[in-house]
Amino acid sequence: MVDIPEVGPWASQKLEGLGKYVAAYTKILSRQQALKYVYVDAFAAAGRAVIRRKVADDDVTVALDLGLPRADTETRQVIDGSPRVALNVEPPFTHYVFVEADPDRLAQLESLKIEYGDSRAISVREGDCNEYLATRLLDGFRRDRCWRGVVFLDPFGMQVPWSTIEKLAATKRIEVFINFPLGMAIQRLLERSGRLTEHRRAKLDAYFGDSGWYDVVYSTETDLFGDKVPRKWEDAGDRLLAWYRDRLQVAFGHVSAARLIKNSKGGHLYYLVFAGPNRTGAKIASHVLGTARAKKPATARRADG
Repeated sequence: MVDIPEVGPWASQKLEGLGKYVAAYTKILSRQQALKYVYVDAFAAAGRAVIRRKVADDDVTVALDLGLPRADTETRQVIDGSPRVALNVEPPFTHYVFVEADPDRLAQLESLKIEYGDSRAISVREGDCNEYLATRLLDGFRRDRCWRGVVFLDPFGMQVPWSTIEKLAATKRIEVFINFPLGMAIQRLLERSGRLTEHRRAKLDAYFGDSGWYDVVYSTETDLFGDKVPRKWEDAGDRLLAWYRDRLQVAFGHVSAARLIKNSKGGHLYYLVFAGPNRTGAKIASHVLGTARAKKPATARRADG
């Protein structure tokens, strides 16, 4: 039996939004016969997944969409992962690219070529998605200006630095759906005290492409001894989301509302955000993703009250 990775029940929300958007995307672009359009799944996984029955009490955010293979798939709900969601839209994309690092999942992705046959043009790439996106994909866009694309960036952490986002935005022909891992990864690095190690600062600087995140998350006050003391804002998550969306809007031109994805206990996991060069795309994405806490926060309070 082929092992199928597990995902949390919240994954269905994300896949539903993605599916609705790519269906609208291909319908619109198919009217322009001169254009070719590619769907790139940068963390493609296996093509199918099993909905997890229970979520562990501890560390629910470590392996949200990676999971561990289970043998009892017959008694669990099997769902199409993002590769199949995109493959099943009509009309289809001109080309599909699935990037994955895990050998077992690569083999399952390769089997999609046989399953879909000549009805879909599929390429499977092994390795780091950042390398593929910044080289082979962009090289193709430079050679042929008829290409347009949707890139789905759904990491389990902070694997996509701003440098990759910036290069995709610079094409003015690529749209992205981004998993912004605020609860999964980012908040774990943001100590309440504001005293971060150099390693943590460097990691956050690379992810955001700017050290300005620190002043978004922390205020600085003078204590009784005249020392400068950082304080984390109570609504630091909202502030950081608004700041990141602003940066996406500057880079791409347009950004959607952010869809908050929660775990089964109501904990905040991540936001799904669209960014692209076209106002229509952002409008459609905001509609299919639904409303979320996308507006800038009001007057903030420090985390210490």
